[in-house]
Amino acid sequence: AFLLLDVVVENGTGGLAPVRPLTWQVEYPGQDPEAQKDKLVWEVQVSERDVRALVPLVQDLELLNTAPLTGVPRSIPVRLVMVAAGGGITELPDPPRCESADKQVLQVSDSCDSVFVGGKESRGARGARVDFWWRRLHASLSFSVWAPLLPLRVQLGDTVLEQVRGWRLPAGTDSAPADAEEPGEEAERRARGCRPQYQRTGVRVLAHFVSHPLDGGRHLSYLPGPQWLLDVTHLVASWTRVQDPRVA
Repeated sequence: AFLLLDVVVENGTGGLAPVRPLTWQVEYPGQDPEAQKDKLVWEVQVSERDVRALVPLVQDLELLNTAPLTGVPRSIPVRLVMVAAGGGITELPDPPRCESADKQVLQVSDSCDSVFVGGKESRGARGARVDFWWRRLHASLSFSVWAPLLPLRVQLGDTVLEQVRGWRLPAGTDSAPADAEEPGEEAERRARGCRPQYQRTGVRVLAHFVSHPLDGGRHLSYLPGPQWLLDVTHLVASWTRVQDPRVA
């Protein structure tokens, strides 16, 4: 059996709490009036509008996590609105709640106005879910997050560099390996004279960007494919160092 009731709040909802308790007491015909009766308490949503849905709005559902390479967070703004029965869209009158299903992939701000990666995330994923709640309403978004696969790959245009014979440069240029650590008179003699010119080569830093399966499996998805590497030289150039500056 079903019981349909219309609950009416007089004089509008101004000043009322958004959730009001409604107590039910079940009585049966012929039941002893002194007998203990079953009681149920329901919560009834009180609103001046017939709100039907909570809708999160974003411009993109895909995020390239470069924060581990640069230390700079990446984010996507989120705007939450409610949709009434007539199709009207309005802002939320009070703050919502939100939570990321996997904080190792994607995080959500305390104010629920953005999702972001800050560099501490350990992996990427496709279908990373973020849930939003406002009163009795719930909505969720699924994001694709691509994270760099470490270690990065360093690509040299030429792996063998030699001195250019017959070509010398004035001392003090940065075109040759540093001699500043040479002690005594030898360092002074070189500082007054010329230095040999060495060959140069370009350096590129490349990376796979991948997403991990949500079920914990090992099969990775690559962006845009397993044969592709993305050039991240411009992102890590300021952090790139030669292990032994006496050599190159």
